[in-house]
Amino acid sequence: MVIYDLLCKKNHRFEGWFPSLEAYREQAAQKKISCPSCGGRSVEKIPHALHIKRESTPATKERPPEKTDPVPPLSEAEVKEVLIRVAHYVRENFEDTGPRFAEEARKIFHGKAEKRPIHGTSTPEEREELDEEGVPYAILPKPHLDS
Repeated sequence: MVIYDLLCKKNHRFEGWFPSLEAYREQAAQKKISCPSCGGRSVEKIPHALHIKRESTPATKERPPEKTDPVPPLSEAEVKEVLIRVAHYVRENFEDTGPRFAEEARKIFHGKAEKRPIHGTSTPEEREELDEEGVPYAILPKPHLDS
């Protein structure tokens, strides 16, 4: 799963989740991606705050970086909206493993359980063990909702 920050022609910024870069490119070329604010279907990828550039190796050739205009930082309200959307997406599309998250992530990583998206909770000690084993995971902040 890859996540891209996207921008429509009316400068609405939003996030898109795709199975792969190729899936994003195909959907964008076919105008299947629409802006949640205005419905516009002309969108482009913009730099993401969490983008990490890999070091090139002799076996791989990196493409030159895409030229983009600077994007203003998100406001507090926009950040909250993004967190709410991510939380909703995870709730709808990931299996909730609750406090068994670390155990299930480890099984998936080692091929002892079906590969699938999961979410749940873990202790600091469990996260340290996952780090030591090289099991990938991400900690997502939970948005505080107004009552």
